[in-house]
Amino acid sequence: MGNIAIEQKNNKFVVTNRLVQPETINERELEIVVGRKAGGLLPITKETSKKGIIMKCAFENMASLKTYFNGIVSKKMFLDIVVQIVSILKECEKNLMNVNNLMLDWEYIFLTPRTKTVQCIFWPVFNNQSSQNWAGFFKELPFRVVFSKQEEHEYIADYLQYFNSQTTFSIHSFEKLILELMGKGVENKAQQQSVPIFKQDKVNICSKCGNVGEESAKFCKVCGTPIHVNVMGNEPSNQSSIPGMSPGYAEGTTVLYADREEQPNFPYLIREKTQEKIDVNKPTFRIGKDSGSCDYSVIDNNAVSRNHANIISKNGRYYIIDNRSTNSTYVDGRAIPVQTEVEIFSGAKLKLANEPFVFYL
Repeated sequence: MGNIAIEQKNNKFVVTNRLVQPETINERELEIVVGRKAGGLLPITKETSKKGIIMKCAFENMASLKTYFNGIVSKKMFLDIVVQIVSILKECEKNLMNVNNLMLDWEYIFLTPRTKTVQCIFWPVFNNQSSQNWAGFFKELPFRVVFSKQEEHEYIADYLQYFNSQTTFSIHSFEKLILELMGKGVENKAQQQSVPIFKQDKVNICSKCGNVGEESAKFCKVCGTPIHVNVMGNEPSNQSSIPGMSPGYAEGTTVLYADREEQPNFPYLIREKTQEKIDVNKPTFRIGKDSGSCDYSVIDNNAVSRNHANIISKNGRYYIIDNRSTNSTYVDGRAIPVQTEVEIFSGAKLKLANEPFVFYL
């Protein structure tokens, strides 16, 4: 994502992003950010010169998440921050913004020290060259902080177990987990399924200072105390308890969220003429007039070519390719070059010849 730099002078921050080819401004998203129509996003300005486009984010009297987590972190501090970041992600989704443009980096997530209110930087660009890994960001976060030794650390085990039990990351199910760990929405806890515990993602938690370390660590890197394995994952275990954890961690113990299986969540198209919903449920999804070779056929529009365009997925990102059609393919009102991958995002308006669709994630 461009060339990003940060400057800090006293309590003032300026984060700049110099766009690189083929990145361009997404005017719709810029309007949302500038107009503060989506909560939790810091203000952005745009400057255009002969050297290109520069976006700036200027603010003051805030601290980075890295600085905030520099001391001892309590359960409430940790979960309050996580649930706010989740809310910001959902706010972007609600406004049909490309969540890959949100900076999920603890050096670029900021909060007001007095109110503990989190705000993030969102760069409104097309063709963002840096994809974000939500699951990786949230999973790695506990390893970056030192937890309070005055509290039980069972919630960290539950938090990390979520990532072992999910084949795909869902911001909505993850939010449900965080709220339950915060003591909200746990009324159905007794109905959850009992399954054996597993040994997979082992985590060392120091019993003295609360630092979370890697599996191979023998001693705490913060205070030097010998530490032990606390969390589990792949092979069934017959042990009745795990040192340092509550007696509830035994075979047959309820593992939170193990019973939560979500249906596949495909991107989809809405055909504006008929309001038909079309699941884009293949890695290469072809649209055209030929019902024999296309995954979705537009049989009532002669302006659409036989094999007009493909929508393809690569590593969680989506692109449309015009297959040398007669009447072109358009993305947000602009004709795209033939046989060229053009990235599309949630809310993109597509037009095959004169047949309009809207793409959603």
